[in-house]
Order: sequence, then C-alpha cells, then structure tokens
Amino acid sequence: MINILLTISVNDKLAIFGVMKKIIIGVFIFLLFPLFIQAQYNNIYSESAWEERDRWQHSEWIIKAMDISEGAIVADIGCHEGYMSVKLSKAVGSGGKVYAVDVNASRLEKLNQYLKDREIENIKTIKGDYDNPRTPKNSLDAALILDTYHEIDDYQLVLKHLKASLKASGKLVIIEPIADERKDWTRKNQTARHEIAMRYVLKEVGKAGFKIIEQKDPFLDRTEEKGDKLWMIVAVKNNL
Repeated sequence: MINILLTISVNDKLAIFGVMKKIIIGVFIFLLFPLFIQAQYNNIYSESAWEERDRWQHSEWIIKAMDISEGAIVADIGCHEGYMSVKLSKAVGSGGKVYAVDVNASRLEKLNQYLKDREIENIKTIKGDYDNPRTPKNSLDAALILDTYHEIDDYQLVLKHLKASLKASGKLVIIEPIADERKDWTRKNQTARHEIAMRYVLKEVGKAGFKIIEQKDPFLDRTEEKGDKLWMIVAVKNNL
C-alpha cells in the first residue's frame, strides 16, 4: 500500500514537472519571438540584405514620389548603410548630390567604405544630431525619411531644420510602417514597436509648416515580408 502511494506521488511529481517545463518553454518563446522578428526586421538595413530588399522595396516608386531628376540635390535622412542613398545617387547623376544623414557613425563608416570601393563621388555623408540632420539651408530639391521618422523624438525640431533646408518647391517624403492591427494604438506604443500611423505624422507635419500634396495608405504592402504595410506622404513648405 505504501509502495503504491509512493509510486503515485512520484508520478504526480513528474507530471507537475512536465507541465511546468512546458510553461517555462512557452513563456521563453513568447518573450524571445518578438526579438527574433525585430532582428530580422533590422537586418534589412545592412548591405548584405540589399539584394533581397530590392525584391519588395520598390525604390523606383519612392524616387518617383520625390519628383527628382538628374542634377537634383537630395537628402536621405536616416540612411543607415546607404540603401536608398545609392539608389538616389544613380537618379541624380554626376551633376547631382545626395546627403546621406545618420546619427550612427559606424553606419556612415560602412557607407563611406562602400562609396570609396566603388568610386561613387556624388554622395556626401553627414553625421547628424538627434534633433538636427545638419543639411545645408535652401539647398534640397527633396528630402526622404524612410522607415526612420518613428525613431525621432524631437521630430518638430527635425522638421523645422528640414523645412529650412528645402528649396521653395522642395518636397519632403515620409514613408513609415504600421501593422493594420496596431493602427489605433497610441503614438508611444506604436513607436515602441518601431512603427507609426499616418494620422499622427499628418498632424505633426502640418504643425511644422508643411502642406500635404499627396498621401497614400498603403503605399507598399510588405505583410508577407515584415508583417506590416508602408504608408507615404509628400509635403511641401506652406508659404501662406
């Protein structure tokens, strides 16, 4: 009788241990899965991911929205390792210029080496501040903020500086991701997920003295690749 009770007790302990083990593993996966997804997401910025990014980014759509041609002077704000900067370099040609701006010096070092190896001379890298891209005043035909605006805390200051850098007819193009299921979240919760809904940025850009001339949501559907969609707004300086 005692042996039977002891056997049941041991089996119960093993069963409980098994359940606890499954719970711990489940919690571990739950906590790490978002980090895994984010790591994949971050990888799109590195040069090694550019070829795959070409499959879904549609840089030609972005360049068309910027309304630029050979000889134009443009800025790529939050350029990372230079994916769009290199695309823009080809669009503006040898007579144009691309200011590749980032706050991360190591990214700019990688881009500078890339430019040196390929003898690309119409891209100038700029180490920006978190509240100031440090682009020259009254010089830009267009400025692009691609998948970066949500990272900017002092967005009103950055918009103010970009407004001063744009020519009278210069265009500001902002393209950002947001998942459909998080569109109604607060701005803080969205940016914590490295995304932001168009409705917040429309208000902020208007407050900074810009006029929206085009908006598209979605601009690009990358649900299959990244689980979200990109929206786009195009703005010019409101001279009224």
